[in-house]
Amino acid sequence: MPNTAANGTGINRTRVMGILTVGLFIVFMAVLSLIPMLPEVSGELGVSKPLMGIIMGSFMVFMAIPQVPIGVLSDRYGRRLFVTAGILVFSFGLLIFGTANSGIQLLVARSISGLGVAMFFPTAYTIVNDIYTIRERGKGLGIISMAVGLGTVGGYILGGVVGGYFGWRSVFLSMSVASLLLAVSTLIWLTETSPHSRDVDFGVRKLLLATLLMFKDKTILLAGLVSMLCGISVIGASYILPFFATGIVSPIQMGFIFIPYAVTSSFGAFLTGFLSDRVGRKPPLIVMILLGGGALLLMSHVTLTPLAIAINFGFVGLCLGPVVTLSTAILADQVMKKDVRTLGTAIGAFNMIRWLGAATGPVIAGLILEFAGARTSFFVLGIITLCATLMSLFLKETLE
Repeated sequence: MPNTAANGTGINRTRVMGILTVGLFIVFMAVLSLIPMLPEVSGELGVSKPLMGIIMGSFMVFMAIPQVPIGVLSDRYGRRLFVTAGILVFSFGLLIFGTANSGIQLLVARSISGLGVAMFFPTAYTIVNDIYTIRERGKGLGIISMAVGLGTVGGYILGGVVGGYFGWRSVFLSMSVASLLLAVSTLIWLTETSPHSRDVDFGVRKLLLATLLMFKDKTILLAGLVSMLCGISVIGASYILPFFATGIVSPIQMGFIFIPYAVTSSFGAFLTGFLSDRVGRKPPLIVMILLGGGALLLMSHVTLTPLAIAINFGFVGLCLGPVVTLSTAILADQVMKKDVRTLGTAIGAFNMIRWLGAATGPVIAGLILEFAGARTSFFVLGIITLCATLMSLFLKETLE
């Protein structure tokens, strides 16, 4: 990986990517570590299952909604501030969670953590687009998407193993310290990557207006809708899987059944991102969505063994990491051809659409589960994914 940024500002690209990948790994490991520990947290604090669901959802809502204003501000005032501040806020949320004594405190802590991720996550993706040229953008986005996936795997293991031996509080308190150290490292080693910050002729109102006009572009709009539909399907299916696997998979096996899904999501993101720099964004995007949607339809009709469930659900992960990587690359390709000064704002709006869609996934899947069962839920989610495939056929290839 070359050391100098493509924009010619002399930025050490290896160091910047190192900080971002470590940061995303730590953040998502901390976020996902809660999943295996949910029963323990709920039981110790006497939190009901509905309230626990609200606590889980609050993170995604607070992660999604602020992304547009944060994108605007990062275009105006630079990226570095929001990386550091986001990690500090996230660390504070983990600290509150690790010391909480009630469901309300958990809700506040998770919401604060979501706000921190809202500041860090889109800014990290924007930085990658700042420092990579169009012919390398897929590789750069693939690297950080892989870090997200590996952090997800690490989170399941951290929550299951460390939380099992030392208790759930130890996990969140230790990750709070790790996040704090990471924030300090960004102050020391992370340099500003946006040469367009503080453009006196391009204020906040112009940024917002320019971004809204961007979404009149059919390719940008379709990429956002494809990403949103895949988010609904994948996150919804992740919610359904434990209910579907009950009676087939033992409680111990349940902790490992998501690992192939996380691995394919992370390594699939890296490989398809790298490949898209050579063959274009559109062909691998269509293939990934088809494979993920096909796996969901298979789960709706075929009785599977525990191993087969894990392997098949691994294909569902192809609709997450690779789709995030490729759809973001398509957006960045188009935006940087039009006006590079709006990149952070556009990615913020793009991610808000994606994550709000993902937040509705468990709601839609849960309603279908309640009235029609898990297999019907997988079938409907599979159809939603195939609709995303049809939309992707109308995307314009942006790698020119």
